[in-house]
Amino acid sequence: MNKTAMLGGSFDPIHLGHLFLLHCAVSLSDYKKFIIVPAKQSNFKRTAGPAASDADRLEMIRLALEDYKDLYPEDSEAEIVVSDMEIKRGGISYTYDTVMEIRAKEGLEGRLGLVMGDDHVTKLDQWYRYSDLKDLVEFLICRRNPDGALWSTLPSDAKVFRLEPASVSPESATDIRENLRENEAFLSRRVLEYVRKHNLYS
Repeated sequence: MNKTAMLGGSFDPIHLGHLFLLHCAVSLSDYKKFIIVPAKQSNFKRTAGPAASDADRLEMIRLALEDYKDLYPEDSEAEIVVSDMEIKRGGISYTYDTVMEIRAKEGLEGRLGLVMGDDHVTKLDQWYRYSDLKDLVEFLICRRNPDGALWSTLPSDAKVFRLEPASVSPESATDIRENLRENEAFLSRRVLEYVRKHNLYS
């Protein structure tokens, strides 16, 4: 059975940094199936929900994956799918719950890969049910910090696979939302067209 990984986030909007993160996991690991899971409500962003609707975020992810094929044609053998399980579940989106659901649906016996940028590792041990989560996943962590990865801040008990790309991609969804005009270059072609057409983030 092909090794399976998930990439979660608000994806508000999905941008080139997310696609690069996915590419790092596809090209630098031996995982073959990747599940993109947009959150309903991030546990670390409880004060405000996503600016774009669930339907808009799902459509932008679909469009971004079309752009991904153009940007990274060498990744064509990877299976990349989108799941709305956290949106359907509602409430706060906890990665532990999603990992358990994916394990059940995919019939996984080993660890699920959990793709993330190194900008998240400083709070990793604060995640919901981390003590249980760490035994269920392998953290696939990609360096995004241009000054060097934050490996020293990783919890010592986490199973980690380090993804070290030759370059980094530090795009920020917050920057895009707060100043779309100056950060349009962070969006892939089809996503930018959708954002403009639907007047998002303006």
